[in-house]
Amino acid sequence: MTATSAIQWRSFTLYKDGNAPDEYEDALAGNPASGRFAVADGASESSFAALWAKLLVEGFIAARGRTTLNWLLPLQKRWAEAVDHLELDWFGEEKREQGAFATFLGLVVQKAQADQGRWRAVAVGDCCLFQVRKDTLLASFPVQRSTDFGNRPPLLCSRAVAGKDSLAKAKRAVGKWEKGDRFFLMTDALAEWFLQRHEQQRRPWESLQRRLTDANGSLTAYIEQLRSQKEMKNDDVTLLTIGL
Repeated sequence: MTATSAIQWRSFTLYKDGNAPDEYEDALAGNPASGRFAVADGASESSFAALWAKLLVEGFIAARGRTTLNWLLPLQKRWAEAVDHLELDWFGEEKREQGAFATFLGLVVQKAQADQGRWRAVAVGDCCLFQVRKDTLLASFPVQRSTDFGNRPPLLCSRAVAGKDSLAKAKRAVGKWEKGDRFFLMTDALAEWFLQRHEQQRRPWESLQRRLTDANGSLTAYIEQLRSQKEMKNDDVTLLTIGL
């Protein structure tokens, strides 16, 4: 956990069941001093997706100003510099030329007064942001219903030519926060489960927050149980919570 006087944040990651830890292809980053946070989900079918997801979240945290994606081009250059010189077989070279793909969500929390302010978010794909106030789900972005998740979400590409189309698919949201609000940023498998539970008139934020603060690591066991019971898809899980 990292904390300042105004913002406290925690994070959790878990790789896909059956995979090794180094096959985890999500990423997260946060900077409470600037109020910038991000999560990304690398597409397993693409080449060097984990690196691309990591570059995306780190690039957003380092950027300044609004939630535009004008910081994307330097990241595409960094990705190419890291992988284009590697020797691969013909199939690997073909995949590399197509580029890496990832979904992405970035959040900027802005302070107006001591106990309130505004927030801005940008998303491409189905990484999600949930805002909870007084035990009520106040905002769900960019997905509002669990049935809206699919197998082909919009993606950001590490190749500049393909990346131009990705920018047109970016969605943005703005809102206000008050003291005591909590934000949950997460990748798609956890987000779909979160909305399903909410639609069942349950409070998934309570289950996550309670286990996230448990020093015994009960959130890992909980997610493994949900996977085994087919209540959550078997995919990488990334969670970032922000308390104000």
